[in-house]
Amino acid sequence: MYALYEKIIGKNIERYKFIEQISLFGCNSGYIPWLLRSKIFKSQSEPLRWHLNIYDSLTANGKYNCSLIINLKPKNSSPNLSLYELVDVWGYSESGWTPIMMRLRALFVDDDPTFYDEHNFERNIDDIDDPIFSMMYLAGSINNGQLTGRWTAPGASPTNSVLLWPNTFEYFANEAKIIMQNFKN
Repeated sequence: MYALYEKIIGKNIERYKFIEQISLFGCNSGYIPWLLRSKIFKSQSEPLRWHLNIYDSLTANGKYNCSLIINLKPKNSSPNLSLYELVDVWGYSESGWTPIMMRLRALFVDDDPTFYDEHNFERNIDDIDDPIFSMMYLAGSINNGQLTGRWTAPGASPTNSVLLWPNTFEYFANEAKIIMQNFKN
């Protein structure tokens, strides 16, 4: 499950309020392709490295004080609350595919959902795990400033892990290193 939340930042507290369920992927209604369209130029084509700061991109597209939240285990057999905030997305569009690296903030990790309202909650800044990285690929790319393909995530499969060629892996490793160094300083 993916959702758009209102996010209010206080002194040491962040408040989140559910707005609506959304799709992250898919060229017609996915938030990642939608936000990316506003950042690419007509002259840009694959191979193309790109980055979306989600908060800034949402704001630039009229979604003020908003955040994208991922429920990692919405259909878990035992009750579980695992909510992650999507902070950044880096992509490397090439050969019709786009491997992506997502930077997440862990708001709840395997918590008991009976103690929280997942549609309206607050988190102390010290209780949020950050950064966390996740990688996957999307079936789609960029040619002449246009998104091509479906921009969908792969279906469940034992072989749907992302395959990274050296240039792609180096790009993601360098971006992750920058984020981690910022947290050390």
